[in-house]
Amino acid sequence: MPNTTLRHSLRTGARDSAMTSRVLGVFYLAGGLLVLLSLLLPHPKEADALGLFGIAGLAAIVGSSSLIWAKHARMWTVHTVLATGTGLISLCVYFSGVAAGIYTAMFVWVVLVAGSFFVGWAVAAHVVWAVISWGLVLAVVEEPTGFSTITRWTLGSLVLGVAAGVMSEIVAGRNSTEKQLRSAQDELEALAHHDPLTGLANRRLFEIEVKREMARADREGLPLCLITLDLDNFKGYNDEHGHIAGDRLLKSAASAWVATLRTEDVIARLGGDEFAVLLPNCPAAEAEQVVERLCAATIPFGGSCSTGIACWDGQELAEQWHERADRRMYEAKGRRTMPA
Repeated sequence: MPNTTLRHSLRTGARDSAMTSRVLGVFYLAGGLLVLLSLLLPHPKEADALGLFGIAGLAAIVGSSSLIWAKHARMWTVHTVLATGTGLISLCVYFSGVAAGIYTAMFVWVVLVAGSFFVGWAVAAHVVWAVISWGLVLAVVEEPTGFSTITRWTLGSLVLGVAAGVMSEIVAGRNSTEKQLRSAQDELEALAHHDPLTGLANRRLFEIEVKREMARADREGLPLCLITLDLDNFKGYNDEHGHIAGDRLLKSAASAWVATLRTEDVIARLGGDEFAVLLPNCPAAEAEQVVERLCAATIPFGGSCSTGIACWDGQELAEQWHERADRRMYEAKGRRTMPA
């Protein structure tokens, strides 16, 4: 289970990095296009057109690379690309010569990306970097009219912080809802594939596992055995002691049997006191030993069981194979009930 969780986490992290890289690529290309359009349209005469053209070209290169190589992206690379974007926006403001120009609005893009894809500390780091970068630009770009530099920087920083916080809360709420849905889905799947009394696999899951292991055995040439078993005189025990005691007996038997099996073995409750065990990569001789352990595990709580073994011949259908094991189990049960 830990290995499965780790693989799932790695896959999820890679998927998030790729998505973030693609989003950054779109924003970079949009930003580069915005800069080019601002130069083609009427713009401040003090603007450094050559510097802005250079930034637009660099944005196009970085944006295209982020889209093309998105599947290879890692979280450290997307952090670097976003932080670089903040620096380029600051340079756009600097080269424009207008502190309150159109380029400052692109800082909102930074906090939107950070709030959408990163955790709290990373969001804060990108917002702080954006606020510092913008503050440095405001300190060197003169704005003859309008609000003072301090006022513009303070209010702008507040806007960026609020935008990042709101986006983070929206994403956190969405993630919480998704987590609850996944948890509910997992519970429903567990209920659909497991016996509620014993916690063992039910008939549906067992049939799935049988087909999967049959395919693997056929593909790899591995032995595959099936054991069917039930508790002897279970109906009489129920009639004498009651159904609650019968349920306790089934749970005790299931727990004892599980302890005798390998992790790759599959044991299921098929109904009533009828159970089955699937033994992947297990020859007949070892299956006989498993039966001995199962029977021995039944004795301590005052019970006994009848079993039937069938090793798959590589040709018969799952139903035929199961019927063969059942016949042997009922033959064993018949020998137990014959008078001495």
